Amino acid sequence: MYFLLSVAVTLCFLPATVLLAAPMSWAWPVLRAYVAIQLFLLRVICGQKVRVTGAGNLGPGPSLIAARHEAMWETLFLPIRLGNPAVMLKQEILTYPLAGAVARKLGYIGIDRSGNLEAAKRSFAQARSAVDAGRRVLIFPSGTRDPARRDQLQAGVAVIYRQLGVPCVPVTLNSGDLWPHRSWLKRPGTVDVRICPPIPPGLKTRDFMARLNEDLGPDTRP
Repeated sequence: MYFLLSVAVTLCFLPATVLLAAPMSWAWPVLRAYVAIQLFLLRVICGQKVRVTGAGNLGPGPSLIAARHEAMWETLFLPIRLGNPAVMLKQEILTYPLAGAVARKLGYIGIDRSGNLEAAKRSFAQARSAVDAGRRVLIFPSGTRDPARRDQLQAGVAVIYRQLGVPCVPVTLNSGDLWPHRSWLKRPGTVDVRICPPIPPGLKTRDFMARLNEDLGPDTRP
């Protein structure tokens, strides 16, 4: 029932894709409404609730949000909860017919995982521009939802932390318990989202990564 209604809602919103050519002040409320409906369906049909703690750790200014990645759930919830941050995601998504157009409209930042230095510099420059415009930047430091690798933070998050020079706010969650990896199942329960105290800018890479690993490690899941 959830998937049927989700597809029906998507079809109803398809005419609104014309807003991709409109100003963000018009497009964002529609996109936010679409995601809110999807989360509503998950709650009433699949029994998936959400509980957020530590919201006071989100400062009013720009910051780097480093979130644990376990399921697609957080790619829906966090952009809404964080007020449309600039999300750093794999470059391929920007080429998808519909999702890519939406991501480009929202100013999301593609990450080239081939190791190309120039591409990395462009991504860092885009993140810097987002911060200069007063936006938060959201990154999933593990780069994968695969349970075998999602606890391994990639070193690139430290480079972005140094480049941006803003506080880094770790966000840990347990969405993988309700959205099992590579499964169509949606289990009932509560997704606990914990927003940790910010890591101040200017730490040495070793100290920053140690703190981030401590906050996002598997032993700290809600």
